[in-house]
Amino acid sequence: MSGVGGAVGGAVVTGYGAVTALGDAGATWDGVLVGRCAARSWQDLADEGFTATTACRVTHVPVGDPVRRGRDLAGRAVLDALASAGLAPDFAQDLDPSRVGVFVGTTMGESAGFELAGASGVPVDPDELSGWGIATHVARLVGATGTTRAYGTACAAGSYAIGAAAAAVRAGRLDVAVAGGVEPFSRIAMTGFSRMRAMTPDVCRPFTAGRRGMQIGEGAGFVVVEPEHRVALRASRAPVRSRAVVGPLGLASDAHHPTSPRPDGSGMAAAMSAALGRGGVLPTAVGWVSAHGTGTAQSDAAEALALRSVFPSGVPVSSVKGAIGHTMGAASAIETVLAVRALEEGLAPPNVNGTEPDPGLGIDVVVRPYAADLRWVLNCAYAFGGLDSALLLGRVA
Repeated sequence: MSGVGGAVGGAVVTGYGAVTALGDAGATWDGVLVGRCAARSWQDLADEGFTATTACRVTHVPVGDPVRRGRDLAGRAVLDALASAGLAPDFAQDLDPSRVGVFVGTTMGESAGFELAGASGVPVDPDELSGWGIATHVARLVGATGTTRAYGTACAAGSYAIGAAAAAVRAGRLDVAVAGGVEPFSRIAMTGFSRMRAMTPDVCRPFTAGRRGMQIGEGAGFVVVEPEHRVALRASRAPVRSRAVVGPLGLASDAHHPTSPRPDGSGMAAAMSAALGRGGVLPTAVGWVSAHGTGTAQSDAAEALALRSVFPSGVPVSSVKGAIGHTMGAASAIETVLAVRALEEGLAPPNVNGTEPDPGLGIDVVVRPYAADLRWVLNCAYAFGGLDSALLLGRVA
């Protein structure tokens, strides 16, 4: 990359926005640094008979129409991303709108709409409630008529969206891409994970000996991706800067089980190695790994094996899911936003609720924030169906 270390490149993050149970991007970053956990018990879930009633839900964005909750969360994060990039909400009017793209990842889209349809029997428009419906909403919001994509690759969907956006920018197909992930709170997911006995009864504790399972969250995370040469031109006219370089997205498939990862972590390791290899980055150059870290015994153990395989000399690792829950299709997008903050500030965030790591995992878990010379970070996300991803992000020189 021309911006970092001389590897491949050309795509940079110029702005970001997030909505989580801790607040916006700034509040989320600050909350993670002090180890704040947003989980709380919800009376409505208890009244509806859920056995697990603790979750990380967004309270600072009004619910409005619950069937359009995903659009509300995505819109808030997108507007924040555009503002931090120095772009107005209707910025596409000043460009060729066909050169502006939108890439959105989600697991279930507007899940409340499907829940309502299931309870009432009223027919719904699947396209309207799907990720495609949210993606077209974002495109209308920014005035984009270029490439618009929705990715339903479950808990890795945010990384798929951002990786595809960066690839389109690097290839010269787009001048600007708005990319990320969104997931409104889902009772369908609560029911499914409860029946799988994968949910913690209290809080999520990634990589600890006492971890008891995952926790559902909701939120959205989006970044603005532009080619480096465009940023240089914009900087000559207005305050704008490159915040991080978007490197390659490494992908792999376990092809092992519909819900369980391959126990040896080889699929996860293959995704990490693919990102590093395509980016020409040695494992020793990575200063921090933003781990998937769901807090389930099996997934954390497999991920630890993968990390030890790819980073035999060790690497600092932490997960933010103890702070904001597992936001599924939005998870890796929100984690990308936090990884950009980490690169900007040279600070590796801690593993929230995981200050007593499981020694049997054999990995270097970050238990308190520490200043580090972060040149590269690796943002890892793994999903049901054996979908393994690792997105490489670099510091701007």
